[in-house]
Amino acid sequence: MADENAATETQEAPAPSSRRKLLKSIDDTAVVINVLGGSRGEVQYDFLELPDEIQEKLGPFGLNHKLGDAAAGKSGAEAEEAIQRVWEGLKSGDWSVRAPAAPKVSLKAVSDNYSNLDDSEKEAAKELLKSLGMKIPGITE
Repeated sequence: MADENAATETQEAPAPSSRRKLLKSIDDTAVVINVLGGSRGEVQYDFLELPDEIQEKLGPFGLNHKLGDAAAGKSGAEAEEAIQRVWEGLKSGDWSVRAPAAPKVSLKAVSDNYSNLDDSEKEAAKELLKSLGMKIPGITE
């Protein structure tokens, strides 16, 4: 039973999510972690020091996270394809398989293409852009 006279710890407000709390790296079979604001500095956690039973569970656990991360923000067939792409990469020895970047469309390109439309197409395009919440100077603003 806890001592009722013990002082209560004061909890600080959580740091904003944009601030780093840990510095982590992998060194051979160890993870090196430095907790920012902590007192221990860099501490090494070597995978090979773990009992076989834990190592056997940790591998599938890590694979679960790696494959799950591949599907983040995706659904359906797109998620399946992303997971399969990462799986195939891992099997071939490539840890850093990434999905290709989505094509980017600049507001200038939209504006330039808009200016090439005839008047009736411009009105339809303007309404569509407004309904999508796009703010393009000279067109929807």
